[in-house]
Amino acid sequence: MDFLKTLSVIYPSSMNRAINCITALFFALLLGGETASACPDIDGLADINCDGKVQIVCFGDSITFGRSDELEIGYPGRLLNIYPNTIVVNLGVPGEKTPSGKRRAARQFASFADTDFVIVLEGINDYFIEDRSANLTKDNILKIVQSAQNIGAVTLLGNLTAIRRSEQQGWVDAVNDRLAPHHQIDFFSLGNGIISGDLIHPNGLGYDQMAFLVSLTLQSASVTNRPIDTDLDGIYDFAEARFGTNPFIADTDLDGLADGLEVFTYGSSPLLLDSDGDGFSDPQEVAIGANPADPRPSPPIISTLEVVPPQS
Repeated sequence: MDFLKTLSVIYPSSMNRAINCITALFFALLLGGETASACPDIDGLADINCDGKVQIVCFGDSITFGRSDELEIGYPGRLLNIYPNTIVVNLGVPGEKTPSGKRRAARQFASFADTDFVIVLEGINDYFIEDRSANLTKDNILKIVQSAQNIGAVTLLGNLTAIRRSEQQGWVDAVNDRLAPHHQIDFFSLGNGIISGDLIHPNGLGYDQMAFLVSLTLQSASVTNRPIDTDLDGIYDFAEARFGTNPFIADTDLDGLADGLEVFTYGSSPLLLDSDGDGFSDPQEVAIGANPADPRPSPPIISTLEVVPPQS
């Protein structure tokens, strides 16, 4: 170490950087190569826009709203029970038909620009349009989907649920045939056993099954739509500029802590070796259990206790 100190006097700038890198490597090894998941997941779902929360918007008509549900929360409310740390928004409007739905979607999604996932389930009421057309219903539904995609949300389309109204079943089949190339959630596969006594809306157990089916699709969509993290530092590439970090260098300040850990776990700066300016580098503080973002001293941490017998 005396040799390093001597060199640092002769070549101060380059040698000090070298010592910092050696120190960083030492603490990185000491910490066991700890890494962070990119823009950390919440309840197992990717924070697609990396804003510190996962928001799920459920758009549709009375089935999304939760009509005939004894709990009055529908499948969106049950989805919140599955993912309790997320934000679930119910945008179900009873009685809505897709011509109105597409206009509402174009307006309303603009207010939910920070949404990560959108579920779309609408169309059952178009049966009551005088000049109904399964093709037109499909086109309107796809325009609703497009409005959701325009805000950058991962959008999952559900086909129409089965019903127990015999006169309407052919209509549902026709619409679902046209949605077949586009839907990601197969609500129809749950059958009409989930339908309540009003012959069209699910019962409580039906909404349970719908929520579970949506949750499985969300998990899959979370994996397939996860943004790229080129340097595997825990920050998605598109979000690196937000924090001033380099998308191709996992540890921008070369202090031994991945950028994502500094931003999301420790609250320290990924651009500074000593974020709080207290004279101790960030990895040194992490190693002893101190807060690298707070210059105030931290209480000592007792990691081991050893009983020493009295000397005779």
